[in-house]
Amino acid sequence: MGLRRDPSVGLRDATLGWRLRPRTDGVPDLHELPMTVETPTPIERAGAPTRDRLLDLLRSVSIVRVIFIHLLGHGRFWFWPNPTWVMPGMPIVFFVSGSLAFRSLRMKDGVRRSAPTYWKRTFRRLLLPFWAYYATVAAFAVVADLTHRSRYWDVDYVRLLVGATGLVIPNASKALRHHTGHLWFMCVFLVMAAAAPCLVRAFERARWAMLGTLVAAFAYVQWLVLERDVDFVVGGYELQVEKLAAFAIPYLVGFWYTEGSLRAASRRSLAVALVLATAGAWYWNGVESGAVNASQTKHLLVGGAWLLVALLVAPLLRVFADRHREIIDRITPRTFTVYLWGWTTCVFAADWADELVAPGWGNRGLMALGSLVFLGIAVRSFGWVEDVSARRPGAQDRPNAPATHMRFRPRRFAS
Repeated sequence: MGLRRDPSVGLRDATLGWRLRPRTDGVPDLHELPMTVETPTPIERAGAPTRDRLLDLLRSVSIVRVIFIHLLGHGRFWFWPNPTWVMPGMPIVFFVSGSLAFRSLRMKDGVRRSAPTYWKRTFRRLLLPFWAYYATVAAFAVVADLTHRSRYWDVDYVRLLVGATGLVIPNASKALRHHTGHLWFMCVFLVMAAAAPCLVRAFERARWAMLGTLVAAFAYVQWLVLERDVDFVVGGYELQVEKLAAFAIPYLVGFWYTEGSLRAASRRSLAVALVLATAGAWYWNGVESGAVNASQTKHLLVGGAWLLVALLVAPLLRVFADRHREIIDRITPRTFTVYLWGWTTCVFAADWADELVAPGWGNRGLMALGSLVFLGIAVRSFGWVEDVSARRPGAQDRPNAPATHMRFRPRRFAS
């Protein structure tokens, strides 16, 4: 390009300090014009964190695992619920989310991202894909209500509007509730995102007291559940409260990972914790048998055990993730869309297969094929909303792209 760097200009200056070599024809080349960049923000000057491939791998595998567990659950296989013991996805997803939230909100070099900035970015990334999903399923619910007389399809339109907030599991009709039961995740995640700035500050001041408070709250809620006191929350939000009490714990553990204490733990400590978590899960299975996610205590213990396994072999997993980063980078931008539509398309495919084929292997095969096809159509149709919510401008969102966006500003030259 014929450019020469001026060594007297620092890297953090507003201009890059390029100087032009005079051309023989006396006409400046457009490609050799001075180039300026947006002045870095304090957060950028503090240093952008490098991407943790382990977190990308755990999140991608967890979401894919959730889809296959839904398929196996609807397939009514004889070995169910044994597959639920394999790497429960939700504890790991909340662990990853907590790790990333702490990275965004922690104090670094005296600089911290403001809570409103974090909320605006996070809620935009959550609510836009959710609203696209909810508008579609709500439209189907309304059409079904208008064309069917069965009470199964009757819609409560006030509840339909409340469901758009994302803070409750949509229950405007029995049919809608049947297809959106997985949205407890949305409710819990919105609450955790709203509380994240306060949680990070509390963690930086009294992490052990904070952990003890969350564990005590979880134990109390589980005691109410085991006592079958299903009305411990007014308004029918018991499931959301139970899930919130449970998954706030792995969310907080993610803080420890990003802060460094968990990554610095010795292999012996991790191995001991793994043995304790495994023994606790085995014992609790005697208290509450069945699928792992049917008991929140067992869910956390089994998920924690798998997380400890991942931390023990983290170097190998990072090498694996780096070698397969192209596949992971294709899955990661669509994880939320896949989760939103995965359960709904699976339920729809299962109902569709039951109407066409008698129970058996043919029914299972048709259900699995239909579920994957419907999910693929949904991701293809609505995945772009996740790009818009994350403000991914296509080619500028390349992996390892620089955090500072450069723009060319041609300067006027005298004629």
